[in-house]
Amino acid sequence: MMTGKSKQQTSANWPIRRMSHIVDQHLLNITRALQPCDLTAPIWRVLNGLHEGGDATVGDLARHTAFERSYVSRLVSRMAELGLVKASGDSRDRRYRHVTLTEEGRAKREAAVALVQHLNESSLKGLSENEKKTLFRLLNIMADNIGAYRPE
Repeated sequence: MMTGKSKQQTSANWPIRRMSHIVDQHLLNITRALQPCDLTAPIWRVLNGLHEGGDATVGDLARHTAFERSYVSRLVSRMAELGLVKASGDSRDRRYRHVTLTEEGRAKREAAVALVQHLNESSLKGLSENEKKTLFRLLNIMADNIGAYRPE
């Protein structure tokens, strides 16, 4: 770690950097919690995205999960091998794949949802309802400022 510099001059005070550390740790916590379900945090995100939004393209899932499209494409292929999703090509444009949850995918998501909800609630422990609303309002302002995808 650097010494002799004030905290004001380091990236340790950048909100985005702090949020990145929070997200990284949260994903690690989710992956650990989902081990009994044989799921990882990235697989969970795709399963949940399909559950919430229905059938989707890889591009749609990349926006929903906040992962790179190429990573989601590889992840979908792996999930199809595991029987969690079905991915079929678009007859009009071979660059697109339509992804659908399978019964196995639905069951895995259902088994995991309470674990993830508990972790999400735990991450906000100590915040009042008003503070939670303020946090989300501020995050939405930041998202709009940088042009980030904001799921509704």
